[in-house]
Amino acid sequence: MDYILYMFRSLYRVRWWVILGTVLVTTLIYFKTKNMRGTYDVQTTLYTGVVSGYSIEDNNTGINYALAQNAIDNLINIIQAESTLKRVSIRLFSRVLVEGSPTKDQNQITSACYNYTYNHMKNSPHGKELIALIDKNSVDKTMENFMKYEKPDINNYIYGLFYFQHPYYSLEALRKVKVNRLGNSDLLKVGYASSDPGIAYNTIEILMKEFVHEYRILRYGETDKVIEFFKSQLDSIGRQLADEEDNLTQYNVENRIINYYDETKEIAAINKEFELREQDVKLAYNSSKAMLEELERQMDSNKKKAITNLSLIEKLKQASDLTGKISEMETVSDNTTESARKLKEYKDSLRQIRKDMSEISSQYVGSKYSQSGLARTNIVEQWLDQTLLYEKAKAEMEIVQQSRNNLNQKYEFYAPVGTTIKRKERSISFSEHSYLTTLQSYNEALMRKKSLEMTSASLKVLNPPAYPITTSPTNRTKIRVIACIGSFLLIFGFFVMVELIDRTLRDSVRTRKLTGCPIIGTFPGKMHLNPYTKTFDNHSIRSLSSSILRFFTHREPGKPYILNLLSIEDGSGRTDIAEQLEKYWQSIGLKIRHISDGVDFHSDSSRYLMAKNITDLYTPGNEDILIVEYPQLDRANIPTPLLLEAQLNVLVVSANYGWKTMDKINLHRLEEQLGATPYICLNHAPKYDLENFTGMLPPYTPWHRFTYRLSQLALTESFVHWTLHWRNKSPKTATRKPTIINDDDE
Repeated sequence: MDYILYMFRSLYRVRWWVILGTVLVTTLIYFKTKNMRGTYDVQTTLYTGVVSGYSIEDNNTGINYALAQNAIDNLINIIQAESTLKRVSIRLFSRVLVEGSPTKDQNQITSACYNYTYNHMKNSPHGKELIALIDKNSVDKTMENFMKYEKPDINNYIYGLFYFQHPYYSLEALRKVKVNRLGNSDLLKVGYASSDPGIAYNTIEILMKEFVHEYRILRYGETDKVIEFFKSQLDSIGRQLADEEDNLTQYNVENRIINYYDETKEIAAINKEFELREQDVKLAYNSSKAMLEELERQMDSNKKKAITNLSLIEKLKQASDLTGKISEMETVSDNTTESARKLKEYKDSLRQIRKDMSEISSQYVGSKYSQSGLARTNIVEQWLDQTLLYEKAKAEMEIVQQSRNNLNQKYEFYAPVGTTIKRKERSISFSEHSYLTTLQSYNEALMRKKSLEMTSASLKVLNPPAYPITTSPTNRTKIRVIACIGSFLLIFGFFVMVELIDRTLRDSVRTRKLTGCPIIGTFPGKMHLNPYTKTFDNHSIRSLSSSILRFFTHREPGKPYILNLLSIEDGSGRTDIAEQLEKYWQSIGLKIRHISDGVDFHSDSSRYLMAKNITDLYTPGNEDILIVEYPQLDRANIPTPLLLEAQLNVLVVSANYGWKTMDKINLHRLEEQLGATPYICLNHAPKYDLENFTGMLPPYTPWHRFTYRLSQLALTESFVHWTLHWRNKSPKTATRKPTIINDDDE
């Protein structure tokens, strides 16, 4: 409860600081906001199509809300990007100068805005140069001229227009553009407020166009570069592939190859078939040759003459030629009518020759049988037959040998050709694979671009910006109320903080908290121009006297009651309190003796330092009370016997004094000497603290009575009791001559 009262009293003590500070700040804010005007708000709604829009890249995997949110954030950042706002600034500046008029509002541009913008530019150091850049027929041309004129120079007007503090065209002004997503939808709400309606409208209108332009540059730029890269790669790989294919074709033409793999398969099949026929031909040749030799061995001389006959040899040669031709035609036949006719002729001729050879050989046959019993005609016939077979086998053998040579030549030809063709085909296959891969990437890039085009096409302004007619309500009243409340809380908080950390004694509550000592009484300080100063002194000294006299219950024979007045430092008012007590006690008939350091004794003397009794410092008389005023604790030590001899030791401190660490140390030493905690008398105490010990002090006005009642938290005390209690109190009673009274008299 004491702390609650203490906080109220602290607030009451600084009330004028809080009130005056709050009034001063509120008044300042009032005049600052007196001319405050409302702003013109313009809003638009943009449909993005990020969440629910269709894309040709969709794979029916559902909506990825994380990616959708990322895409929305990217759109918001693009809208608020410095590059976008810079283009908006220059285009807005160009539009005002081109489409505005100095005499009337037109094209959603006020004349005031035009005049301010034009004069601001005209009065710049390079105003004439800038005016020459304005093309009244084209906003785009004017904007282009300004962008070319801009340089990163502090003296460049266009550069400073955007990066300095212009109210319409600066980056700081345009950053007030607000972009918010409406829930989890595809919609973005874009808003901007300005003191000029034309600026607010045109800023939003230009921003939407520049945003779409900037978005397409960012989205298409990278994709176009990728497409251009893949296109160049396709062209390069395509040309390389065509050259390699042409080279393979030319190689096949030069080597007369239609289909290498089919041709080599056919040669392999012919080779297998040829090997079987070669074996048969060799077997027939060797057999006919052996049979022919055996028949010639069995012939007699007459028969040998027959086989050496020139006519027979001639016929045999003819038969051999025909046999060779027949074998060749049968081996390599084209199955044409002419070939069949010639083959038949050759066979007919061979039969005729065979018949002639039989007639010639029959001339040399002498008898029908040989010595071994064999028919002589049969041997010659066999020899002729065998000879024809031999010649046929011989001819076939020659044909086989020739065919073998031809096959060997083909193998020698196709072996390196195959290696070269495979190498060329492998190179073509690699180039073809690279071409197809690049073509796929190229098609994906084209699809990506098409998807981006569809996304950009989905950017649509649902609610176009409207030209504002009225201003939005100002927050002037709100600002003033906030300033009033805020200043009050700030000032009050400041003093509360000071109150919490301050170590000034100030009143009995803080003194008891900081020192840990009980408070025996308080005494007022000097109150200038206060008619009740004397009254306060009287009430305080009477209250203090009553508190002190309670301790005077026992004394040694021949000695007075001893009151020791101590102090921490000089200036505490110890002497003044001693004199007030002496005067008051003498007024009520008590005999008082007052001794002090430097007058009746000296604290730097051996007599004082070695004193065991108060009589070592003075000679007792017939006094009732002895008031001893000792030196400050920070200056000299007080002998312990002198402290213990007194009925009461009172430490006098000033309410204006800050309790320091050294004071705490001196108090601790004093407590060790006394063996107990000393009492404290608080001097220079404020009035509200005096009333804690004396009761209500004058003036006894209704307001003062009310505030006193509140200060004591007597909130429900009977009004009648309160009135009757203070009816007997009057200024006359308060100023009458002090008398001895009990604590309950008041």
